[in-house]
Amino acid sequence: MRRIIPVILAALIAGASTAQAQSASKSPAVSKSATIDRDSVSLADVQRAADELARTVQAAVKKIKEDPELKVAALRLAKESVNATQVIVATQAETLQSLLATCPNRLSMTTLSS
Repeated sequence: MRRIIPVILAALIAGASTAQAQSASKSPAVSKSATIDRDSVSLADVQRAADELARTVQAAVKKIKEDPELKVAALRLAKESVNATQVIVATQAETLQSLLATCPNRLSMTTLSS
């Protein structure tokens, strides 16, 4: 069951993205000569991508709200994500504490060496 939850959510997001792409493809086509190849993106491109992501997430959330099975799956996924994040934070905290504990020794050795 754990492996199917991310698949369900990914399918929802992909489905919403496909639907948006299909609706966008109905708009007038831009000729190839009008496109400009470039390595960087403009702020407007980033804004459009953020807007599209927001619409996709809203569509996925709407589907999750309407389907009780998806709602349960999403809640389980969220719970597992929180648990995983707590483990990561605890591990990182231990690592940082051990590094901070060795800092005074390293500083004193550096000071003595200089």
